[in-house]
Amino acid sequence: MNEVGKRIEAIYKDKFGQLISLILQRFRSLSIESAEDIVQEAFAGAAVLWPKQGVPENPAGWLYQVCKNKSINLLKQNAKTEGLSLVKMISVDAEEISEHGFKDAQMQMLIACCHPDITPKMQVVLALKYVANLKVANIALQFGVELDAIEKMLYRARQKIKSKSLSLSVELNANSKERLSIVHKVIYLIFNEGYKQSGENISQGRTLCEEALTLNKFLLDSPQCNPETKALQALMLFNIARFDARFDASGNAVELEYQNRNNWDGSLIQLAHRLLIESEDSSFSSYHLEAAIAWVHCAAQKFEDTDWVAICKYYEVLLKIYPSPFAEINYAVALQYNHENEKAFRILSDLHQNPYFNKLPILTNSIQKYFHRMGIKKDPK
Repeated sequence: MNEVGKRIEAIYKDKFGQLISLILQRFRSLSIESAEDIVQEAFAGAAVLWPKQGVPENPAGWLYQVCKNKSINLLKQNAKTEGLSLVKMISVDAEEISEHGFKDAQMQMLIACCHPDITPKMQVVLALKYVANLKVANIALQFGVELDAIEKMLYRARQKIKSKSLSLSVELNANSKERLSIVHKVIYLIFNEGYKQSGENISQGRTLCEEALTLNKFLLDSPQCNPETKALQALMLFNIARFDARFDASGNAVELEYQNRNNWDGSLIQLAHRLLIESEDSSFSSYHLEAAIAWVHCAAQKFEDTDWVAICKYYEVLLKIYPSPFAEINYAVALQYNHENEKAFRILSDLHQNPYFNKLPILTNSIQKYFHRMGIKKDPK
């Protein structure tokens, strides 16, 4: 791929979802499918024109103008009254969208996807697809389901939005509080998707993590901020503080035990700890528990100082309230370091019986490490 092609691909990953958000907010009678098609066509046009004419000074602005022109043309063809009135009100040449405008649109789309008439799982899937621009396969991996299940869920969600004429354009206000829990969940999953990247995808992974932090900071600075918002920001800051130490010079993953803790960002860890303390409330979320676990890791001067007893207790509470196979795997690893090997192996073995989870590299690796620690020569398959 040439340099222009790489530039287009990078812009696509960064702006695809934001462009869809902007188009849906400017032209509310458009469907998600129409907006998605329009943005795809704009990028296809860029792939043809930019190698010949050069990349525009403001490529995102160029793409937005193309999308807006195509939207107006489509609305004229459809002859919808609402669309025609919007056409008269908007000057195609006059409007320019700043980077802040793109980010605002992204946040508004995130809140809009969390529509109360859509099931919580559908809300998360919609937001991951159209806000974070995650591939369907990556969303399936986050949920621990087959790809086909996510595709069907997206189809049903789009059909429901269309049949009930649900608006996907909202402002963040007091009425948005009921959607906050789902918004937090989506931001958390965006961060996780970025954090697990390695190799040649490290840079892209960090960008996703920073995007999640930016989105949650928007909530943190808003009147809608609650203890869950602060706990989530603390959790992400604890993790991003250790991001660079997780890889060697070649981009290979470095396990926690062997990371150079001098490369952890102490100022981010302090900020995260302060937010975690501020997030204390009469009730707590999964983010509080995960942030507490992350803090125990960050507080240890060296790996041998890690308080595995505390970590195991946090995981026990987390799994009772918010059960998750991924948390179970991490709990099993913590149990091994706490010298509870038999209990750890039972958890890993039970997960390995699941036809989906036995395909996960993180589970296979955890079982292999267990065998290695126990001196057992055996293939987990």
